[in-house]
Amino acid sequence: MKHILRVLCSVALVAACASAADAQCEFNALARARGMKASMVRAFVGCPSTLGGPGHVNTETGGGTPACDPIAALSIRYGHDREVTQYLFDPQTGTCDVQTKARIEKDCSLLKDSDGEPLGLPARACSVIYIKARCQGITRGDGTPIDVVDAGWSLAIHMSLSINDSSNGDMTVIDLPITQTFDNPNNGKIKLDGSTAQALAWMLYDISGAALPTCTSAQLLSVTIKDPYGLPFAVLGGSTRAAAE
Repeated sequence: MKHILRVLCSVALVAACASAADAQCEFNALARARGMKASMVRAFVGCPSTLGGPGHVNTETGGGTPACDPIAALSIRYGHDREVTQYLFDPQTGTCDVQTKARIEKDCSLLKDSDGEPLGLPARACSVIYIKARCQGITRGDGTPIDVVDAGWSLAIHMSLSINDSSNGDMTVIDLPITQTFDNPNNGKIKLDGSTAQALAWMLYDISGAALPTCTSAQLLSVTIKDPYGLPFAVLGGSTRAAAE
């Protein structure tokens, strides 16, 4: 725990030194990269893979491409066992979409959390990535839609930030896990409205570090929806299925 706190404190100090008035930003930062909107699909084990499930080549497609059978949901190892989420998508109505939108806020002291309370950030311009996610048609293993008793769903984004630091120049900060919590489920649906400012303010020892420099480039290394037990459920992707299948 002490090591984790030291790392987070270091991140906070790096980001807190950033200023919008610097004449740096000499790395290849784009003037405009608004964000993205994408669909999510069930998280399955790759072939081959070290991430859980079969993950070994034991069959092939009709065209002769190596493949793995059976299809296995992505799992997490706890101790000597692997655990897999028991939640499912309804095969006909299940959907999940995630959207990010990057913008510069002129005064970050005005930013609030999801409950409408001020985040306590400094009064300066900063970069914020807003995060929105919507899902429907999520069921329990017995096919019944999730509701409030299944609260605790989260969106985990592994992010790499390249910033303009006023003290030490342009740099890439250590990779950060940005986690946002969905509202309580209702009839198979969950939704989330958050931001990097809120996530970092809750995570960093010095919350002023949540006010990212105006020159910030964010790489999304992974995006995962996790169930109430922290098990992977959905990842970025695309899917089709005919009505009769």
